Amino acid sequence: MLFADLIREVWGDNPPTGPLPALRTLVKRLRRSIPDEVVTDASGYRLKLRTPGPCQLPADLPDFVGREHELESLERQEGAVAITGPPGVGKTALAVRLAHRLRERYFDGQLYVNLRAFASGPPVTPEQALSGFLRALGVPQAAIPASLDAQVGLYREKLDGRRVLVVLDNAVEDVIEPLVPDRPGCLAIVTSRHDLPGQLRLDVLADDAAHDLLVSMRVGGTAEERTELVRLCAHLPLALRIAGANVAHGHIEDYLDELRGDRLDVLEIDGDAAVRATFELSYRALSDEAKRVFRRLGLTPGADIGLDAATALAGRDPEVQLDELVRAGLVDHVGVRYQLHDLIRLFAGDAADDDDQAGLLDMYAWYLRTAFNAVSKIVPETSLLTEPDLDGPSLTFADRDDAGAWLEEEHSNLVAAVVAAPSPYAQQLADALRIYLHIGRFEIDKAVVFRAGLRTARAAGDLAGQSAALFGLGMSCWTRSEYRDALASFAEALEYAQTPYAVASIRNAAGIVYSEMGETRRADECFAEALRIRRELGDERGIGAALMNLGISHGTRGELRQAAEYIQECKELSEHLGLYNQLAIALDNLSVAYFELGDLDAALTSSIESVQLHTSQDQQRALANALASLARIHAERGEIADGLSAAERCLVVAREAEHPKARIDCLVALAVLEPEKAEQHAGEAVELGRKVGYGPGVITASILLARATRSLELIDEVIGTIQETDSFMDHSRALLVRAEITGSAGTAREALEAAERRGQAKVASDARSLLVTLGA
Repeated sequence: MLFADLIREVWGDNPPTGPLPALRTLVKRLRRSIPDEVVTDASGYRLKLRTPGPCQLPADLPDFVGREHELESLERQEGAVAITGPPGVGKTALAVRLAHRLRERYFDGQLYVNLRAFASGPPVTPEQALSGFLRALGVPQAAIPASLDAQVGLYREKLDGRRVLVVLDNAVEDVIEPLVPDRPGCLAIVTSRHDLPGQLRLDVLADDAAHDLLVSMRVGGTAEERTELVRLCAHLPLALRIAGANVAHGHIEDYLDELRGDRLDVLEIDGDAAVRATFELSYRALSDEAKRVFRRLGLTPGADIGLDAATALAGRDPEVQLDELVRAGLVDHVGVRYQLHDLIRLFAGDAADDDDQAGLLDMYAWYLRTAFNAVSKIVPETSLLTEPDLDGPSLTFADRDDAGAWLEEEHSNLVAAVVAAPSPYAQQLADALRIYLHIGRFEIDKAVVFRAGLRTARAAGDLAGQSAALFGLGMSCWTRSEYRDALASFAEALEYAQTPYAVASIRNAAGIVYSEMGETRRADECFAEALRIRRELGDERGIGAALMNLGISHGTRGELRQAAEYIQECKELSEHLGLYNQLAIALDNLSVAYFELGDLDAALTSSIESVQLHTSQDQQRALANALASLARIHAERGEIADGLSAAERCLVVAREAEHPKARIDCLVALAVLEPEKAEQHAGEAVELGRKVGYGPGVITASILLARATRSLELIDEVIGTIQETDSFMDHSRALLVRAEITGSAGTAREALEAAERRGQAKVASDARSLLVTLGA
């Protein structure tokens, strides 16, 4: 069922104003609700039952002819299949036909990527290709590693014991090796213009096959005229398809006259000349408006284009011209997207003039404005370090799902636009995509986007653009717990910062890194400066973030009442501004403060509300944090079943979001919930915390591990670390465990004094109970 039919089936005579975005939203929700049964077919908006594995193959050509001998030979071949040959000879068509014939043998999935090694736009990197493959194989985006070696390892792990077919289209030899599935039962089909080991070097179509292709396209005329057309097209499938599209409903003799006239000086037309001749004839036959749209399509950097972006490129609705180009065989219409063969794209781009280049800049500006609108709809707190002109044509979005669907559909084109666009569009679009790439955990694309933005900004001498790109690179390092590299990027970003707002944003981010490293005093300095600047600017949204971060930092040092005050102010401000992401995080942190202050009822209420808000906002990493807090609160209240339920859910979300910090905090809760496994859970938390550099988590888990193993050496090490890092929230708890291990009433009194000084009612109560037990 095509999307137009589906719209009629869903809404009847009363479709919404924007039926296609609404349909995308419905499909996305359906996929979320029934993820193992329903998918969107790549050829259009068609729903079908999911096969046992992913199927990414392009549609097979309905008029594919010839090549039967080659197909039979390739079907029998063992090992990787390499199909090479000149452009336009039909390598991709043969590879796709072969893949469809082999599908049943590779029932665990068929993967496809166009590596675009010979395209005018940026090629697809091995990291980007593997990222797509891993998502198709069921790996959540957040769990995809950033390094190529780690990706390859996970890819091969996912292929173990499975029969998967992988098609690598338009490749060069130096990018193939990581993508080839070197596992028994799997097969790779590779196409390239370059020679490859074990290749089938594809030749042009034989006379009979070329004649059959024209007949299948309903090309009229005599057999002699078709034979001459085959000769003038040099037997190349691409040239024949374009020629066939132009004469299927016309007069072949006129077309032949024109084709001969263009090449009277050529007795034997070679492949390149034949292709260009058919392009030229088709181009000349177009209307002036269609020519203009065609030339501009040749300039675009992405693999395809949607109607909205094409409208921005053309400066007006180009649907009529696109239909003309499709009929002429120069553009393919696949689902709701438009594509050009690489050779056709080069031809079109070569014909472009200065006016067409201006249209390309209009498209980049449209992408920038629309991307900002989409990201802002998902994360209202979104703000930029650059200052782009956001006035002008763009799409707007009804809700978060609508915005998310557009970002998902245009993701690869947005990345390609950053790489290809000139200044200032490259660095400004990178800045606009920063928070989207960050919360979506698109680590591979972060590297591509921010490095491209930095490169373009440096070439243009754009200091603000350099600052924004370095800020994005720092955030990427922070996400991967590469704290020192993050701080180095932030420090360089500060050197180029052009506005007080940029300085505040970078300082705030650096403070978060210092906080996670356990360097709370340095974190406080960063947060305080960010808060001062934002108060001066009247930036209410930024004020809330700085307040919350200051609260967290004070809480880490055990200054709990001050922490609660900061976070409460952030909560009230977030409610006032309708910043629900920030509100959900504030509620989680407030629940932690209440927990430490011993108000477990208030902690539970705040934590439950935080989990509910995070769930509705679809922020997986923050949700994992909130679930870890909820599990620990239930544990402290003795609500074991509820605590285990929250912990189980936390571990699932943390794994999917690749969020080790939340897993560490959850393991801490489990050590309390399951005393018989306390040593196991706490030990795992300590090991993981040390691995990722999460200092506060290591301290809390080490206290529980020392209690479970009654290790005086470990608890003394923890107390020393607390004093070195100012992480005093756990100080009284560590002293209490030392008192339990040693039976020292003096240490128990010291724990009681520390707990009372910080308002930690529950620890103080436990210390009093221990003193009674010790007879003191």
